[in-house]
Amino acid sequence: MKKSALFMVLLFVFLLIPTQNSVRAQGENEMLICCDASTVDLYLIGSQSIKKLTPFVQELGDEEQTTSISTTIASQESIGIWTLDNVWAGTVPDSTWSFGINYELSEAGGAQINATATVRIGSKSFSAALSPGNSFLSQGEGVLNFDIEVDSFLVSASNTIEVELAAQTIVFQVPTSDSELVFKWGTEEYDSSLEVTIPLVDIRLIEPEIEGKDVYIPISIESPYGMSTLALTESLSLYVNGAVVSGDPIETGSGDLIRVTWTWTQASGGTETINVEIRLVFQQGRPAMQGSTSVEVTTTDTGGGTGTYYPPDEPLRTNGVGSRLNVDIQTEISSDSNGIVMEKSTELTIYDEMAFWVRWGLDHIGDDNPAHSSALRAFNSGGVTEDDRVSRFIEPVEVGEFERQLVNLGTMYITQGLGLDSKELIGDFKDFDAIDISLDLHGEVAVKPHPVTLTFSTVEHVQDQERLDFIRDFVVVQPAKIWSEFDLQIEITTSMMTGLTSTKLSQSDAFDLQTIRTPFYDTIILKGDGIEQDESFTLSAIPTTSLGYSPFVLGLALLVSFVGAFYIALKISAYRRKKVLMAELVLMPLSLLVYIFAYPPLFIGVSVALIVLIWWLTAIFSPRDPSLIQAAVTFPKIPCPACQTLNAVTTDQRPHRFACSGCQKTIKLVA
Repeated sequence: MKKSALFMVLLFVFLLIPTQNSVRAQGENEMLICCDASTVDLYLIGSQSIKKLTPFVQELGDEEQTTSISTTIASQESIGIWTLDNVWAGTVPDSTWSFGINYELSEAGGAQINATATVRIGSKSFSAALSPGNSFLSQGEGVLNFDIEVDSFLVSASNTIEVELAAQTIVFQVPTSDSELVFKWGTEEYDSSLEVTIPLVDIRLIEPEIEGKDVYIPISIESPYGMSTLALTESLSLYVNGAVVSGDPIETGSGDLIRVTWTWTQASGGTETINVEIRLVFQQGRPAMQGSTSVEVTTTDTGGGTGTYYPPDEPLRTNGVGSRLNVDIQTEISSDSNGIVMEKSTELTIYDEMAFWVRWGLDHIGDDNPAHSSALRAFNSGGVTEDDRVSRFIEPVEVGEFERQLVNLGTMYITQGLGLDSKELIGDFKDFDAIDISLDLHGEVAVKPHPVTLTFSTVEHVQDQERLDFIRDFVVVQPAKIWSEFDLQIEITTSMMTGLTSTKLSQSDAFDLQTIRTPFYDTIILKGDGIEQDESFTLSAIPTTSLGYSPFVLGLALLVSFVGAFYIALKISAYRRKKVLMAELVLMPLSLLVYIFAYPPLFIGVSVALIVLIWWLTAIFSPRDPSLIQAAVTFPKIPCPACQTLNAVTTDQRPHRFACSGCQKTIKLVA
């Protein structure tokens, strides 16, 4: 009897233990406020081998997926089966589900098709055939549509949704050897989908937390899509007394459970009842899923709080929209006895959710909580005490420890924490001769979504006359974007004896590239604003200490070439007209522009040679100037008998009379 009683107790306890797919029990401080079954489009994605359904338009690709039929079908054949593994438990109401798939018919006058769309959920199955009016397909593109009647039933989290398109017969009209019917899906242009009405999400209101006049209103979001529910849905808003709560909420998460907390600062003080409403727009163009309730809050006018909720758990790095990032890189290239030296300063200015994550992590340096991400757990406490940690403010000792330890943890922190490719953005930490890291909190020490700037100052030697990639696409592309977009500014400057050549920006036209040369430096300037995370680009050039590429040597050679060449042209045209030659001085700035815009020495040499050739040809073929010739000839001179003034004798003709240049008396030469 005792054994039987013990067995019954154990069996009862076992039955009380929830399974992995059971709905989470509601806590005492939580209230379920949303949501019933909602209508949503499940898009067809995936290749031939793995066909899937997704509610997120962001998961549509750039290249359509296809299934083609080129022969007549006389018996039932499956065209494709698409599956959604993630289903939320609840009630599916009586509704009409619509299945539409894009097609293209080519090289035939038409096609007669008898097809069926079947939806299966667990043990339930619902089908619909093409209506007679839609059974004939004309040549070109179109959409096959099916309306599937679905009866009400309960769905569990272990169920999947499966839709199958099957053809019983397909007969081509006026066919050719190239007749083909192609079904297409997987892109925004070919957005084949299954419109369903199913449970999607549970939203619970958690009891608000109060600090002074700050009211922190949290909700929990549970769905089978986890972080994607927050990241890829259209919008999520909280309203208090009918007015939207502004400001970025703080997001934390654990598994499929997402907690979002807004800060409401409009309390009137004392005890009051407020109406809290949540609105979730799952897909663009669909009605908002919403729920509301009333809660009582008591606030005081004693200050407290920072205007931003401070979560006990690590905040999420993104709300799906992503944070802003500004990258400013200043690089100086020179030479020393060991070769070419590159000194680089990389400033990362971080905004929004990522700025909050960085600040929260700074305030938890040395916290060995296993729930924290590896990027935060890697830091040890160092000089940070328990009083400094989790104070909601960032102390100087926390900044100091962060800067000191990041020298060794930089690659891991940038890659795993910031979602950036450390090697492409900063460089290889193993190659640096020296590195210094500094953090700027922009005058705000509170843990809140206020910008922070990380500056990496590095020194390294690079190979002479080898192409160097100064930067490449460095954002690690993720479905839930950590970075919404980024601004990038790069300026690379050399010394007067070190040059850059063969500058190239490849794979992208989203940036403005300038190359400038003066006798004192070569400069490369790259700018881009609002760059998307998946933009591919590479900026490269060849640094060299060769004198032929030195900005100073090239400038000096250009000056000497022009001065010398023009001097020779003047000598050639000594007794010729020089108006055309002087006008051709305007050609010189053309060669100067080739130099200023940092073209290779070959281009500069060719431009100088062409200009010099034009000058010399002009000097050779310009017409002679008689006055210049006459001025250059030396004539014999005789004194005037009256005043003794010397007068030039310009002719051999005799007798020759001319006036004295002194006294104007006539002089006559007879021999």
